[in-house]
Amino acid sequence: MSKTAALTDFNRSPNTLLAELHESQQPCYLTKNGKACAVIMDPDAFEQAMSFRAEAREREMRVYDGVLRGYEDYCAGRVTPAREALAALREKKGW
Repeated sequence: MSKTAALTDFNRSPNTLLAELHESQQPCYLTKNGKACAVIMDPDAFEQAMSFRAEAREREMRVYDGVLRGYEDYCAGRVTPAREALAALREKKGW
């Protein structure tokens, strides 16, 4: 769960909040006049979050590329009816 702290509290005792961030590995929303003005987090937690985001994007792009190739095959007429494809697969696998 994300923490919320006033910007003035952070300015008064940054080491305390930074220690909490390192321990919890969760982001902290800093507020000014009751509204969020910045988010801070431990650098290791940030790197982990960015790494996860990059990996998710790569997987998403591989799926998108596969769908696009399939659509291009369909448009070019390179298709096989499902019954024929399943029959060929069963024959090949010996099912």
